[in-house]
Amino acid sequence: MIENNDPILVIGSSNYDIVLKTKKIPEAGETVMASGLITGFGGKGANQAMSISRIGGDVKLFTCLGDDVFGRLYLENLKKSGLNLDYIKVIKTSSTGIAVVNVDSSGRNNIVVFPGANDLLKPQLIMENLEEIFNFPIIIAQLEIPVSTIRTIAQQKSKKNIFVLNPSPVDLLEDYADILEKVDILLPNEIELSQLSGKRTGNLDEVKKAASTVLKTGVKNIVITMGDNGVMVINKNLEVYIQAEKIEAVDTEGAGDIFAGAFTYFYARTYDILKSSRFANKIAAISVTRYGAQNSIPTSEEISRIIKYFN
Repeated sequence: MIENNDPILVIGSSNYDIVLKTKKIPEAGETVMASGLITGFGGKGANQAMSISRIGGDVKLFTCLGDDVFGRLYLENLKKSGLNLDYIKVIKTSSTGIAVVNVDSSGRNNIVVFPGANDLLKPQLIMENLEEIFNFPIIIAQLEIPVSTIRTIAQQKSKKNIFVLNPSPVDLLEDYADILEKVDILLPNEIELSQLSGKRTGNLDEVKKAASTVLKTGVKNIVITMGDNGVMVINKNLEVYIQAEKIEAVDTEGAGDIFAGAFTYFYARTYDILKSSRFANKIAAISVTRYGAQNSIPTSEEISRIIKYFN
């Protein structure tokens, strides 16, 4: 039975999304016509917090917005969604982060992000809110905010905190070793795992070898999302492959964030890494059958059916 619902703090980015539907992803120098335009709310931190909130988790979001029209729209959206606003920082001198997403006819995408106020979520803000932040038993962060901030979180966490890191996007010029040694659960996709390990991840054997390399940094658990190739859960005691759900994807934008949010929500209730991975796999599969990031989070009725499956 699921008995816990421990509070979660998401520290991360918020972006206003502009999604363009195209037949193909444009190559360098190529112009393509879009067949559709969707605007919405995204950013890895906000996507993950919104996922946790809609699923039924106890969550707060620590993020920075600009003092502009996009920031005001974002605040209104957060209020309507019922997400707690205690740690939303509005930066008067900055614009809100913007993400432009191209989605092709098969659901693949590429994304260009202007960080805006997300770049101002700096270590000083963590230090100013130190006691409140580290009262949360579970903290999840991503890499769309300054790496110095992630490093501060890693340095300040105690054994009482579970630190979950979704290492996206990876900066190939950055050394993450001192951060990874403090991470309790790492949630990369296969590309990010390759970037962190310096090894190929073209098949399951290569994924296992790359994960083994990253485990040597001190990471306790790694959950690798591989799209329609499924999920791998690896630590020093186990290697478990979870098959992908059979669905027809229309848009994979936000799927990794929804997986991370769903995983963290279920982990806060069960502290079971395998059940949490299987639950998140099902939630993310539903999300890719819809367009948008936060718009594609499953409904409460869908989530209730999945939760009953795990009880």
